[in-house]
Amino acid sequence: MDVVILAGGKSTRMEDVLPKPIVSVRGKPVLFYQIEYFKDKVNNIIISVGHRHQEIIDFVNSHYHNNNIKFCIENEPLGTAGGIKKALLMSDSDKVIVLNCDDITDININDLEKLNENHVCVAHPMLPFGLIKEIDGYGKFVEKPVLDDWVNCGWYFFIRDDILKYLPDKGSIEYDVFPKINFRMFKHLGFWKPVNNKKDISEFEKADLPEVIKILIK
Repeated sequence: MDVVILAGGKSTRMEDVLPKPIVSVRGKPVLFYQIEYFKDKVNNIIISVGHRHQEIIDFVNSHYHNNNIKFCIENEPLGTAGGIKKALLMSDSDKVIVLNCDDITDININDLEKLNENHVCVAHPMLPFGLIKEIDGYGKFVEKPVLDDWVNCGWYFFIRDDILKYLPDKGSIEYDVFPKINFRMFKHLGFWKPVNNKKDISEFEKADLPEVIKILIK
């Protein structure tokens, strides 16, 4: 099984001088959480890069000398679907995990490898606002509750040859692909934290990390 890590966006919400994949979070670059998590568990790590890609490539190569880390370079923006397609063409694995570099989670990779259909990994989101519930005409305040609904947590499991049939050369996986295909939901009840901006980083710094994530920053 291979993994594709999507690290090609402009990351305008991060507001940092560095490209988002190499911004430090709790003492480790965002992208390194994913590399460390996968490096001994998959055949190849394919990092899809675009914006300021040479900085990311040089930074990764200065810390890792693994033969199984490859880079797929977008010389022009292809969107999530186009970027995934280009990266998957570098893989010859039947099964591939695809994920956003800034979605950090403790999803069990062995559980994904057992699957035989395309899956979107989903989790219960934490509402970023205080929720007000009306009870007997009065408001009850609940600060940032975890909702019962499921949301995309930025990780996907694909049967490579199957998903390639639906991926355009340019386009969005969310808007141009998922509405047209059937997929299963992999329901993750464990840890999931996106790190899209400075506020997310601040919350991640304070989060109680699971052991498998703590190990990555020792």
